[in-house]
Amino acid sequence: MALFAVVVLVAGCDLGRPDPLLDGPPVPAQVGGAIPLTPVNDPVDLTSFRVDPCGSLKREDVAALIIDPPDQVNPSRADSAPTGCSWYIWRGPLLSVRLPAGKEKTLVELAALSERDPGLYPGWQELSIGGLPAAQYRLSGDMKSCDLVVGMADDAALTFGYRVGGEDSSQYWGADRCAAVFKAAELVIGNLRAR
Repeated sequence: MALFAVVVLVAGCDLGRPDPLLDGPPVPAQVGGAIPLTPVNDPVDLTSFRVDPCGSLKREDVAALIIDPPDQVNPSRADSAPTGCSWYIWRGPLLSVRLPAGKEKTLVELAALSERDPGLYPGWQELSIGGLPAAQYRLSGDMKSCDLVVGMADDAALTFGYRVGGEDSSQYWGADRCAAVFKAAELVIGNLRAR
């Protein structure tokens, strides 16, 4: 009888935990080497992003990036400049996807600004993702964050930021914030191209 009670007690511990949405960890993003910042081949139209920035990620994308299942994730739309969306969970990851905040709106302009003042975008490193030119940097300068700007067209860019505070880590990405921000960019690019 005591064994039955232990089995019921142990089995009951999982009753409150929802099943994950994904079958397993997401596949890492395909990140390539630096490519010319302009012209942007195969540009991405940002019209739908400007209308619904939080719609740039699907439910399964949020599960892959923030927590699986994403039932407790709170998206927060920014309607004032810069337009964008943030997805977060308390004591967990924070992902933001936005139009650039300053007067520099393109990857070319941001690269020139970084060259003039390297302290603005520490660790600036050019690469490519989804066939688009991009640059990785650390806006806050700490190892708990990773930032990315992607040239979506010759005249437009999106910035991506991924942070996890304190000793917390991401469910699927652990302490690798840059792998998470690369995956976020890859997913947003794919979703915007599909619209």
